[in-house]
Amino acid sequence: MLLQLEIPKDQQATGEEEWPFNLIDFITDNVWYLGALVLVLLIFFYARNYMKKH
Repeated sequence: MLLQLEIPKDQQATGEEEWPFNLIDFITDNVWYLGALVLVLLIFFYARNYMKKH
């Protein structure tokens, strides 16, 4: 997790200082949670589809 740096008042903030959130960092930090969420959703939709057909 990135820490927000102190921004000097006489300089413009860089993109990372202004908004430190990065989607790629979020995905790589939470890959196991996102994978588990996808697995649960797949099981749910498969079971729902199976119940409709039978």
